[in-house]
Amino acid sequence: MCSIIAVSGSWDEEIVKQIMKNSRIRGLHSFGYSFVEKHKIYNLKFIDYKKFIESLIEKKPKKFIAHFRYSTSGDWKVIENNQPIFLDDFCLAFNGVIDMSSKSEMEKKFNVEMKTENDGEIAILKYKEGKESFLNFINENKRTFAGVFLNNKNEIIAIKNNLRPLSISNHKNATYIASTLDILSRSGLKNNEKLKANKYYEI
Repeated sequence: MCSIIAVSGSWDEEIVKQIMKNSRIRGLHSFGYSFVEKHKIYNLKFIDYKKFIESLIEKKPKKFIAHFRYSTSGDWKVIENNQPIFLDDFCLAFNGVIDMSSKSEMEKKFNVEMKTENDGEIAILKYKEGKESFLNFINENKRTFAGVFLNNKNEIIAIKNNLRPLSISNHKNATYIASTLDILSRSGLKNNEKLKANKYYEI
């Protein structure tokens, strides 16, 4: 399952707290967020939800992506396996299944050397090959994908295929992305929309 969150703009602290609270139903094992400051990506991960939310509110980056994990690929107790995944100036928070093989099997199958056991690394490597190529990849072999990429230029790109949800809301001077319409509406946001499949959104 897992929860995906992305926020951009002059965001409201109470709205973000509500989005985080309502997102926990989809991910209880670990919590993490990534942001950019002076072209450097900071990727922070927590097992303790309270420490996660305190850190986010204290730092209050203008843009960030976040992830609440329901464990699938890789042991969640090993913090490096948790999301967002950070690789080669890109971070990714996603929900779905790229490949359920072991780390060694994925390395052999995709001819790569992986830092973690999380199949999100494969998604980042495929995304770097180009947007059209990536769309083809996430729609092959019954893969499921909804995710938000953050690069060191402080650009957030959201994309999903037909098999995973992702929703967006523009409110005042900020944009909020969460996994479902229900999370956004229960957080006090209106005029929420589902992202269209196979369309790139930059926030």
